[in-house]
This record gives sequence, C-alpha cells and structure tokens, in this order.
Amino acid sequence: MGETIRAVRREDVPAVAEMFSRIFMKSRAAPGALLPSYIEEIVLPRRGFANESEEPRSRVFIDANGAVRGFIGVWPRRMVLGARTIEAAAAGSLMVDRPEEHPTAGARLLRSFLAGPQELSFSETANELSQGMWQRVGGERLPTTSLDWMRVLRPSGFCVATAARAFRPVAVLRPVAAGLDRLIDAAGVKALQLGDSAGYTDVDASSAEIEAVIPQLSESYELRPDWQSPTLSVLLAHAQSKERYGDLRQRIVYSRRGEPVGCYLYYARRGDVARVLQLLARPGTAGPALNMLFRHAASVGCVGVRGRTDPVLFDALVAHRCLFYHGSAMVVHARDKSLLRDVRGARALLTGLAGESWNRLIGGSFA
Repeated sequence: MGETIRAVRREDVPAVAEMFSRIFMKSRAAPGALLPSYIEEIVLPRRGFANESEEPRSRVFIDANGAVRGFIGVWPRRMVLGARTIEAAAAGSLMVDRPEEHPTAGARLLRSFLAGPQELSFSETANELSQGMWQRVGGERLPTTSLDWMRVLRPSGFCVATAARAFRPVAVLRPVAAGLDRLIDAAGVKALQLGDSAGYTDVDASSAEIEAVIPQLSESYELRPDWQSPTLSVLLAHAQSKERYGDLRQRIVYSRRGEPVGCYLYYARRGDVARVLQLLARPGTAGPALNMLFRHAASVGCVGVRGRTDPVLFDALVAHRCLFYHGSAMVVHARDKSLLRDVRGARALLTGLAGESWNRLIGGSFA
C-alpha cells in the first residue's frame, strides 16, 4: 500500500486526536474522550458546517502501512466580496507525525485542500513553515492581518504573567506586582492612561444580541463572511469555551443616540493577558471601541490585551500605543488570479469568527 491523501473518516478521529494532543497540546498522556468527540463534531459533515451528504473536507495523510500520519482541518464558509458571493474555506491544525519520515506530507495535505471546490482558500494561523508551503503553490501573505498587537494595562502584572508562562512558580509574585501597578497608577504615568470615550457606553450582551449586530458592523469590510454558512449562532456556540484563555466576555458599544457602533468579544482571566476573539466598529469609532475594551479588561483584572490586526483597526491600534509583533500569518490562495488580486486589495475580515479561531482546538483544554 502506498502513501495517500484522502478525506477524513470517523475511524481516523482517534489517531487525529492523539496526534493533535501530542503535537499542539504538548501532552504525553493519551487524550480523553472530549478531544476525539470534539474533533469528530467539527470535521465530519453535519448541520451548521456542511451538508451531511457531502464528503468531509478535512484531509488525512495515510502512510504506506495504513496509519494516519498527517491532518489538515478544513471549514467551508461563504464570503461576500463587494457585490459578489464566493465559496471559501478556512484551513487550520496542519500537522504531520514524524515529518522527518514523511517530508512531503504537509505540502501534499495543503495541495489536496487547495484543489477543493472552494474559490478562495485561507488560513489565519500559518506558521513560518506552512507559510512557505502556501507561497510555493501560489498563495500570498496578507501583511496587515499577519500581525498581532498587544496593549499593556498593568506593566508589573504583565511582566509576571509573561514570565509565569515559562516558569509557573513566578505567579506567586502577582500580589507584589499588583501593588507596584497601583503605585504606577498613582504616579499618573501618561503612556499607560487610556483614551477618552465620552459619549459612548458599553454593556454586556447575550450571544443573540451579538449575533444581531455583527453583520451590521462588518459591512465596512469589502471582503467578509455572509454569516449564514455557517451561521453566527453555530460559531458563537463553539467560541464559548476556551478554558486555557479564560471566560468569554461579550459587549456592545453604543453611541450617545443609543445606536450600536461596535462590539468586542474577548477571553479574560484575572492577572493574565486578555485575548480578543473579535473587535468590530463602524467607521470612525474604532478608537472608542478600543478604549471600552481596554477599560473593561482592566476592570476585571487583566494585565494586558492582545489581538489580531486588520485593515480597519490598524490606525486606531497605533494611536492607542499598541505594540505589534508577528505571531502567525494570514495566507490566501485562489486559482483565479484576478480574485486573488481583488482579495489582496480589499479590506478583509478573515480572522476570529470569520476565520478558524472560533473553534475550541485553539484555546480549549479538553480536560
């Protein structure tokens, strides 16, 4: 039997889960029942993601002995580009077991995905290796959505939280850091003060309320999801539980006239850095929306906030003294080069709920 690439099957799920646990979660123990169950839920066709009569879009690499040695997750979705509707697919969790024995497996999995029926292929989580593979087959990196941003709220607490990720015992210094940050606040250090949001308010929102405003707030993006395939309710349900990141906070920003002008969804844990899943704002209101986010994150005890850049938010992030760094790349591919050119020139919403970051493979613990 030779090496093959094929659609994932139900019997492949335990091997995919074991590989994911070992490669991405750095676990030496066999995964319990939760991880295989979740992988089966999001890669096999079912209502909300794909028609149950369709072949699964996610692919596996099978070695010469018939064992599953590689995987790429694929999630179809419909997008709007100007007045045009296009079929797209996001990819993530590309992994190969024993890559030294199967050096071409990753590239073959990617090519199999790109040969699918979608017009536009993209991934918001490409590392340096996979970015190179995308570019070798004609894909491109979108620079403005390939940067992460960071806003420090509590400098001492931020240093302790960052160090504790590498060496957990450092976390005992959090009370000391909190005291130092109170002194910094009392000194009125200007670089750490937040901007003015006069005339705007923000309130907690249910998933139904968030689901109602996101389509309106994303209209300023020329390339965006149609939010119906899959539906926002499905994506939000998956995004609720990311134990490694903290609790999901969902809030809507209102103008003085009571109109929704922004929203933000982020994961918060006291004494840690908050992680933004999505921040959307109407033109001209990105600054106030960011202020609201930073103030709320500080009020629940977060020491910093991090998220992903996009063309609409970039100027406001710079104005709010955010730090920028490269984490993972946004890569896109289209067989129609004119479509690729249009995507390259568009203000694109492809991250967070629009990409693959809604799923629990990013941030879930499955304990």
